[in-house]
Amino acid sequence: MLKATNLKKTVFIILVFFIICFAFEYQKPILTTVEATNYAVLCLNVPPKELGIKALDVNFDEITLKQLSIDTKNGFFNQHTNKRDLNITLKTKNGEESTVKINAYNGKCLEVTGPLN
Repeated sequence: MLKATNLKKTVFIILVFFIICFAFEYQKPILTTVEATNYAVLCLNVPPKELGIKALDVNFDEITLKQLSIDTKNGFFNQHTNKRDLNITLKTKNGEESTVKINAYNGKCLEVTGPLN
Protein backbone atom coordinates (compact mmCIF):
# COMPACT_ATOMS: atom_id res chain seq x y z
CA MET A 1 0.00 0.00 0.00
CA LEU A 2 2.87 2.35 0.78
CA LYS A 3 4.42 1.80 -2.67
CA ALA A 4 1.16 2.72 -4.42
CA THR A 5 0.95 5.97 -2.44
CA ASN A 6 4.55 6.85 -3.30
CA LEU A 7 3.93 6.04 -6.96
CA LYS A 8 0.83 8.29 -7.04
CA LYS A 9 2.77 11.09 -5.36
CA THR A 10 5.66 10.73 -7.83
CA VAL A 11 3.35 10.72 -10.85
CA PHE A 12 1.54 13.78 -9.51
CA ILE A 13 4.83 15.66 -8.99
CA ILE A 14 6.03 14.79 -12.51
CA LEU A 15 2.69 15.86 -13.99
CA VAL A 16 2.79 19.20 -12.16
CA PHE A 17 6.37 19.71 -13.34
CA PHE A 18 5.38 19.14 -16.99
CA ILE A 19 2.39 21.47 -16.70
CA ILE A 20 4.59 24.24 -15.28
CA CYS A 21 7.21 23.71 -18.02
CA PHE A 22 4.52 23.80 -20.74
CA ALA A 23 2.94 26.95 -19.29
CA PHE A 24 6.34 28.66 -19.16
CA GLU A 25 7.11 27.68 -22.76
CA TYR A 26 3.65 28.80 -23.93
CA GLN A 27 3.81 32.21 -22.22
CA LYS A 28 7.34 33.36 -23.11
CA PRO A 29 7.42 37.14 -23.55
CA ILE A 30 8.17 38.43 -27.05
CA LEU A 31 10.49 41.33 -27.85
CA THR A 32 9.28 44.91 -27.56
CA THR A 33 9.02 47.10 -30.66
CA VAL A 34 12.26 48.94 -29.83
CA GLU A 35 14.17 45.70 -29.20
CA ALA A 36 12.80 44.16 -32.41
CA THR A 37 13.81 47.22 -34.45
CA ASN A 38 17.29 47.16 -32.92
CA TYR A 39 17.72 43.47 -33.77
CA ALA A 40 16.48 44.10 -37.33
CA VAL A 41 19.02 46.90 -37.88
CA LEU A 42 21.72 44.72 -36.33
CA CYS A 43 20.74 41.97 -38.76
CA LEU A 44 21.23 44.37 -41.67
CA ASN A 45 24.57 45.61 -40.33
CA VAL A 46 25.93 42.16 -39.36
CA PRO A 47 23.93 39.49 -41.22
CA PRO A 48 24.44 35.82 -40.42
CA LYS A 49 26.61 33.95 -42.93
CA GLU A 50 23.86 31.47 -43.76
CA LEU A 51 21.71 34.24 -45.26
CA GLY A 52 24.29 34.94 -47.94
CA ILE A 53 23.84 38.71 -48.03
CA LYS A 54 26.44 41.41 -47.62
CA ALA A 55 26.51 43.72 -44.63
CA LEU A 56 25.18 47.25 -44.90
CA ASP A 57 26.31 50.31 -43.00
CA VAL A 58 22.93 51.48 -41.74
CA ASN A 59 22.51 53.99 -38.92
CA PHE A 60 19.51 54.02 -36.62
CA ASP A 61 18.83 57.64 -37.64
CA GLU A 62 18.45 56.65 -41.32
CA ILE A 63 15.80 54.00 -40.66
CA THR A 64 12.16 54.26 -39.70
CA LEU A 65 9.87 51.43 -38.75
CA LYS A 66 7.15 51.07 -41.35
CA GLN A 67 5.43 47.89 -40.20
CA LEU A 68 5.81 45.21 -37.56
CA SER A 69 3.78 42.02 -37.63
CA ILE A 70 3.71 38.96 -35.42
CA ASP A 71 3.31 35.67 -37.29
CA THR A 72 2.61 32.21 -35.92
CA LYS A 73 5.17 29.55 -36.83
CA ASN A 74 4.01 26.44 -38.66
CA GLY A 75 4.34 22.93 -37.30
CA PHE A 76 2.72 20.82 -34.63
CA PHE A 77 5.08 21.71 -31.77
CA ASN A 78 5.29 25.39 -32.74
CA GLN A 79 1.52 25.82 -32.88
CA HIS A 80 0.92 24.06 -29.57
CA THR A 81 3.59 26.05 -27.75
CA ASN A 82 2.53 29.40 -29.27
CA LYS A 83 5.81 30.10 -31.13
CA ARG A 84 6.03 33.36 -33.09
CA ASP A 85 8.21 35.24 -35.60
CA LEU A 86 8.39 39.00 -36.13
CA ASN A 87 8.37 40.56 -39.60
CA ILE A 88 9.80 44.06 -39.44
CA THR A 89 9.62 46.35 -42.47
CA LEU A 90 12.18 49.15 -42.31
CA LYS A 91 12.29 52.19 -44.58
CA THR A 92 15.47 54.15 -45.31
CA LYS A 93 15.67 57.86 -46.01
CA ASN A 94 16.04 57.23 -49.76
CA GLY A 95 12.77 55.25 -49.81
CA GLU A 96 14.08 51.69 -49.96
CA GLU A 97 12.27 49.15 -47.83
CA SER A 98 13.48 45.84 -46.51
CA THR A 99 11.71 43.23 -44.44
CA VAL A 100 13.63 41.40 -41.75
CA LYS A 101 12.20 38.23 -40.23
CA ILE A 102 13.49 37.51 -36.71
CA ASN A 103 12.71 35.11 -33.90
CA ALA A 104 10.19 36.85 -31.63
CA TYR A 105 11.88 35.72 -28.42
CA ASN A 106 15.64 36.07 -28.90
CA GLY A 107 16.00 38.33 -31.97
CA LYS A 108 17.84 35.79 -34.14
CA CYS A 109 17.84 36.91 -37.76
CA LEU A 110 16.01 34.38 -39.95
CA GLU A 111 15.50 36.10 -43.32
CA VAL A 112 15.98 39.43 -45.12
CA THR A 113 13.95 40.42 -48.16
CA GLY A 114 13.73 43.63 -50.13
CA PRO A 115 16.11 45.86 -52.08
CA LEU A 116 18.76 45.89 -49.35
CA ASN A 117 19.79 42.24 -49.73
